[in-house]
Amino acid sequence: MLTRYMGMTPQSQSYLFTCGLGLTLLGIVLTEMWLPMVVGAIIMTGLAVESWIRVQHLIPIRKELRELHHQIEHIQHQLRSKTEE
Repeated sequence: MLTRYMGMTPQSQSYLFTCGLGLTLLGIVLTEMWLPMVVGAIIMTGLAVESWIRVQHLIPIRKELRELHHQIEHIQHQLRSKTEE
């Protein structure tokens, strides 16, 4: 699911899915179409939770890993240059 919506930022997706979940829950309260609305609410809850997890945890972890890989490569380059001397 991480590459499904490339045209939007993850933060925008989170807001969109949260808004959609709110509208779906409002539709459950205001209409008598329980079964389709409950199924829609379950799907929107899954999408919203996934986007929240992505924004709060996965994206910062990926950034941290990239920084760590860059630091490791820099340190390895320094070690190679010192061992050559």
